[in-house]
Amino acid sequence: MLQPRLLVLFSLLVGSFIASVPLMAAQASSSLQWSPDRKTLYSANFWQGSVTRIDRGETGTAQARRELTLGKDIRRLALNPSAQTLLATDYLAGSVVIVDLANWSVLKTLEVGKRPFGAVYQAQHDRFWVALTEDAQLIAIEQGEIVARIDTAETPRGLALTEDGRLLVTHSMTGELSIYDVRSKQVLLLRTIKLAESDTDDEFESQGRPRLLDDIAISPDGEEAWLPHVLWNFDHEFQFQSTVFPAVSLIDLTPGDEHELVEQRKQLFKTINIIDTASRTRIVSNPHDAEFSASGAKVYITLAGSDDLMVFDRSRSGKSKSKRHRRKKQQGGAKASQIYRHTPGQNPRGLLLDGDRLWVQNAIDQTISLFDRGGDKAFARVKLAQAEWANTSEVVAGALQRGRALFQSARTDANVEYPIAGDFWMSCNSCHLDGFNFHNKYLVEEHSQDKKQDARSGHPGLKYMVSGSPIADFINIIQKTQGGLGEDDRDGALRVDSASPPEPVRKAMSDLYAFVTQPHNLPYMATWLRLEGQQLTHPKEWRNSASCAECHQEMFEQWADSNHRLMGESNPYFKAVLEAAGEAEGETFKTWCIGCHAPQNLLTGKLNLDAKGHMFERQGASLYQALAEKQPDIDEGTGCLFCHRITDIEDAGGNASYTVNLKDRERYVGEENTDSDMLQWLSSRLINAKPEVHKRSYSQSFYTDPQLCKTCHNEFAPGSGALIVDTYNEWEQSSFNSPDDPTKNRTCIDCHMHADIARIGEAIPGRSTLRGPVKKNVVTHQFTGANHHLVGLRNKELERMSLELLRSAGQIEQHLSAPNQLKVRVTNKGAGHALPTGVADFRQFWLQVKVIDAVGREILSSGMLDKAGNLEPKARVFMKEFGDEQGKPVGLLFWRYAKLLSDTRIPADGYRDEIFQLPDDTQYPITVSTKFMYRIYPQWVTDIVRKQTPDLPNPPAVTLQEITDIFNG
Repeated sequence: MLQPRLLVLFSLLVGSFIASVPLMAAQASSSLQWSPDRKTLYSANFWQGSVTRIDRGETGTAQARRELTLGKDIRRLALNPSAQTLLATDYLAGSVVIVDLANWSVLKTLEVGKRPFGAVYQAQHDRFWVALTEDAQLIAIEQGEIVARIDTAETPRGLALTEDGRLLVTHSMTGELSIYDVRSKQVLLLRTIKLAESDTDDEFESQGRPRLLDDIAISPDGEEAWLPHVLWNFDHEFQFQSTVFPAVSLIDLTPGDEHELVEQRKQLFKTINIIDTASRTRIVSNPHDAEFSASGAKVYITLAGSDDLMVFDRSRSGKSKSKRHRRKKQQGGAKASQIYRHTPGQNPRGLLLDGDRLWVQNAIDQTISLFDRGGDKAFARVKLAQAEWANTSEVVAGALQRGRALFQSARTDANVEYPIAGDFWMSCNSCHLDGFNFHNKYLVEEHSQDKKQDARSGHPGLKYMVSGSPIADFINIIQKTQGGLGEDDRDGALRVDSASPPEPVRKAMSDLYAFVTQPHNLPYMATWLRLEGQQLTHPKEWRNSASCAECHQEMFEQWADSNHRLMGESNPYFKAVLEAAGEAEGETFKTWCIGCHAPQNLLTGKLNLDAKGHMFERQGASLYQALAEKQPDIDEGTGCLFCHRITDIEDAGGNASYTVNLKDRERYVGEENTDSDMLQWLSSRLINAKPEVHKRSYSQSFYTDPQLCKTCHNEFAPGSGALIVDTYNEWEQSSFNSPDDPTKNRTCIDCHMHADIARIGEAIPGRSTLRGPVKKNVVTHQFTGANHHLVGLRNKELERMSLELLRSAGQIEQHLSAPNQLKVRVTNKGAGHALPTGVADFRQFWLQVKVIDAVGREILSSGMLDKAGNLEPKARVFMKEFGDEQGKPVGLLFWRYAKLLSDTRIPADGYRDEIFQLPDDTQYPITVSTKFMYRIYPQWVTDIVRKQTPDLPNPPAVTLQEITDIFNG
């Protein structure tokens, strides 16, 4: 790595070199683009999945209009004038589409990766640059092929290319701007600028972390870049006037010395401070796109939430060296001179300028409005010239369209009685960018409050955790987060009772529900599970896992007795909690639980588990029986077909954030015909004839990635966002996550899918397929974990492996740390996560200590169980305790977690010391016997469960380690 002084010198040298290169026209990624002669306008039509070209007549009127359907969600366009091609990014399809402008037809669709967004064309190398937001990559495309992939900081989104060949990249969820030198085909990262974060005692003052960075505007002289974004201020309970603020950050683009002009950031109540007729500052929301006038005197910004157009006058901020101007510059530079309220259409996004004319793209309405800028003079004002200059796509009216409009809107005066937001402050999209997707991870991680005061990163005060009764909780959220539906009644809004909303509000919330449950959002509400191309499946579509045993006998038998299979109706603890969830929150809330524990049930439309489970069943007997009887069997846990047809994972923070695809795979004659023995036999022979084809259909590169495990083994409460289980991040921060050191690196698979627990870290040869090749290290399917009890009811070997893994995790030692003071240290030496992890509010690790003095007296006893199996209240237990909003223990309803009452777990690579005070009259020597104990569930939980499942044996208290020492004082 370069030393700091060398890095500065290097940057200056690069800057000097760049400053001397020939100029090329600067350009920025946008959803609206001109043809080179500005006679044709091209519009990306977002969720309409199309692009539209509109010819401009001599008088400026819209003439010929042609729309071309490309895919799912077209976000940005870039033009190659010499080749007469246009590149469009399809955000949801993960592709780019190259269009032949001459013939107005698709030349090529190229699969590129997850969520392609920004795009620009670089004439110097005849290449397009595209930002892959979810994949954190830049790609270069030449002649319709990807010629380069460059890993970037997280969430690259907006792109702009300077005249001297620097590529600017905004990072939407990390508040950064990366700058690359792309003049040479050997791309060089020049610097990454972290935008300033601010925090003040007054929560109602503009402050926070820059988020939702998108488009970039470069000044005509190339000296500045303007970045519209919002500021997230999440260090307190949501309140609509203090949670999200609009902002525009400025970057000095001096080559070699690029930096943020922090004092010139455009912020509410400062440089954005237009006073309206009610003597209040005019609030705006969701700055989106920015464009400079040709002279650079004016900057125009669309406000996608409040449906406004904001104008900044740079002519009066100057660059004079006088004291007066320096003082003015310190006050923020250019100020907002006008906020045009409102644009004729909703959700203004793209902007184009030509002379004194300004075109604004209205995404919801799919229209383009024309404005007269009024010129560059200081007192010029934007005026509407034509409300609907052109229509870009035909909008289908209905619940989905209305719901999408509500999701994007912060416009208070759109419905005076029942506004979606208070005083234009924020929309749903101000936090949930583009809906519900991988951006959610950043919302969960944004939490910065003391968890003992408030552990929720999302919405407080929910009645039914959103999914149990969406309409009531949507109203709750809008009121408490956005200030809508009467929470802010200064402008005549009526207060809505969420328990009995008026019919217009109920209909509006139903429309919002229609949008939220779209396939790319949350089709099952509480869980993030998605089924590609379908909403539900037929039971017969799920191939019986026993059919896989013909070739994968050993793997099937390992899985058949594991907790990954029998974790639905065969897990009485899960059944008890599931029923409690349905009773407390409503039946549809069960989807949150079932999304991981019984996903195949959910995908066939079942919210209730079968009454009879297979708690004591061995080796998949019921599956073999169903196969013999040619009856469909929906594996209650995660079966072979389910896991091996997970085709995409999304890092949304957990909660089953994966996509299953049953359709797009290689199929064989007879594969799904359960009635014909001959066809089933033929199917298996065809699989064996082309095993590589079969392997490709049921394998993905991410199957060895711990991110796959994170999708279920991290867990947050729906709506409130309280992080209940954080196993992945515990591992990620531990020494076990050492990808550069194979001797130390241990992923989930290395410990929990290893053939020999005693030899973790060693390669264990074996076969995964009968008569298949011997693999250097075979990945087994016992899914060895902490729940030894249930797995032990059917397979003692799997129970032994679980206990062996548990015993390898912790270590105890003890000594006298002071007179009459015993210290017991518990070290987490073998687990790559906390002890315990998972449902750490139920797991019990504790110390059982007994001290006998020289005369045989028992002077200390701790951690004993009573006759009923209950652990004494003062025992030293290592676990979490969750509290509700009032600080009372939540019991079984752990999703109601709002405050962390205690956390005594032992972190990975860490330890915990427990001090025991001995009596003053202790006579030495003393004999100290200490046990490190474990029980899968506390007795009070088992007592509840056994009322429903009387044949469930009590889980034993297991001694993981025992030591005895004699101390002489």
